[in-house]
Amino acid sequence: MKPKGTRPLALLLVLISVVTLTDAASLTRRQRTPRQTSFLSGIINMLLSSSAENSNIQTTADLGAKAGYQVEEHRVVTADGYILTIHHIPPFANPARRAIRIKKNLFDPYANVTSEGFSPGEDPGAKPHVGEKPETKPHHEEAGEPLTLPEREKVVFMQHGLMGSSDNWNTNTDEDSLAYLLSDAGYDVWMGNFRGNIYSRNHLNLSHTDPEFWRFSYDEMAKYDLPAMLQYVLQSTGAPRLLYVGHSMGTTVFFAMMSNQPEYYQRRVAAMVALAPVATVTSITSPIKYFAPLVNELHFVLRLFGNAQELLTNRLLISLWDPYRVCGRNVFCENIQFMITGFDPSRADQAMVPIILSHNPAGSSTQTLFHFAQGYSSGRFQHFDLGRKKNVKKYGQPLPPVYDVSKIKVPVTLFWAENDWLTGEKDVELLSKQLPNLQAAYKVPNPIFSHLDFLWARDARSLVYERVFDILEEAAAKY
Repeated sequence: MKPKGTRPLALLLVLISVVTLTDAASLTRRQRTPRQTSFLSGIINMLLSSSAENSNIQTTADLGAKAGYQVEEHRVVTADGYILTIHHIPPFANPARRAIRIKKNLFDPYANVTSEGFSPGEDPGAKPHVGEKPETKPHHEEAGEPLTLPEREKVVFMQHGLMGSSDNWNTNTDEDSLAYLLSDAGYDVWMGNFRGNIYSRNHLNLSHTDPEFWRFSYDEMAKYDLPAMLQYVLQSTGAPRLLYVGHSMGTTVFFAMMSNQPEYYQRRVAAMVALAPVATVTSITSPIKYFAPLVNELHFVLRLFGNAQELLTNRLLISLWDPYRVCGRNVFCENIQFMITGFDPSRADQAMVPIILSHNPAGSSTQTLFHFAQGYSSGRFQHFDLGRKKNVKKYGQPLPPVYDVSKIKVPVTLFWAENDWLTGEKDVELLSKQLPNLQAAYKVPNPIFSHLDFLWARDARSLVYERVFDILEEAAAKY
């Protein structure tokens, strides 16, 4: 039997650790205003609040309908029994925004970048001063580009990052959300959800309250989730190939999948765009690296207190991590997910911040977080490290096998940012050298652009999405 008094003590220690780490991280955050609310009292208030308070939080489909877009939900079952949700936005799903692609500004921030790949230290284009907006003109004065669609529909698959969901692609403003912009341009948009997030917490045989449900890392996402979702989209659309846009862990899983199952999918992905790419994580500045030396000890503590696999299976921590209960109030969410990524909510449209906070974090397994921490310790892009004995049993060798990204033949374009806590310059440089079909590695020309800015920053469209459209249009025209 477990001692009755140990579980509250363990939870208190976890909370103290979180508070300590978040307070330390906040000291390095740029342009943050002092908090006026006690962090601990904020947690207590949130735990005491009724979950009915946030029962009206909108789903990806709800958000789409509110913005005037038809959004469908599809279910996919993986080979190991997880039931995943894919959200689908058809081409021109909002008729009012059809026909012309409007560029948000008239300058090319990457005008000086070549397609030779990564060049350390080089600055692609002039950097705008912090807070300075690029020169823009009203929409009716801008030059529109007539849409030229190939005979087949242009199918694009979008995959979220760590602790994210399909909501990540449509919780910027209606005018700046990448999912809507792609639909406006005639793309058939499909948005995946990895196992464990709020849209993918079902299984053929397991409940999400069962610890066995949470025994996965991004290894299983690469082996089961992404192949199942891509295959479903290809079969549903009848397209011979699709385009892939990933953010953060959405790139990690793609690289891992392609390293292990390259031949079949090489022929079915026309191009891959990696926003904030993550493979090795040796140069990250995220507090994740502080977990790295403690991974084994944390596993032991979780086992000791009856929770060996997933924080979400503990009743208190379900409350702390469940966005439907917690994230309507931004104090806690900023300190957890934004602590890990380095995102500053002031960079987003302020009207969207409450919506962003209410949808993030969307959940994942503790083992997934530990997997990234292991990568910092090992310096390798490798499978989950189970320990020497279990590694030999599962992998046939004492160390986990490495994901060999040199096997990826798909044309890949990287976008990375100087202020990204999870995507370090040295790691991008290494990845660039290893990818055999790298098209370009673009450094976002804004020194404060960070990991989640790729999704929600006010300048994400002008600094990133316009170039992404050029890449996708060129790739789509080839097939």
